[in-house]
Amino acid sequence: MSQTLDAIGRPLFFPSSMEIDDAGVILARPLEDLAPLVAEIAPNQLLPFVRRLINGTAKRKRQPRWAAVNKQRLLLAKLCIDRALREDLHAIA
Repeated sequence: MSQTLDAIGRPLFFPSSMEIDDAGVILARPLEDLAPLVAEIAPNQLLPFVRRLINGTAKRKRQPRWAAVNKQRLLLAKLCIDRALREDLHAIA
């Protein structure tokens, strides 16, 4: 599970739940949940959160049950990077 903070310091988690299907595969969050999550992340937490998402994906890259969640982590990381570039947040200390 990857955690970050929102703009007022409350924790945000991805994925929000660990639902598992009948075959034991971990289900990803719906795609429409990702954009609102990115908007809630504190600006100074975007890039550290991207690092945690990518590290989490790398740890479980050979585990088929995590495939859908790994893909979502990478999509979420891309959305975070897009926001950081759009809002010129790459230089925030």
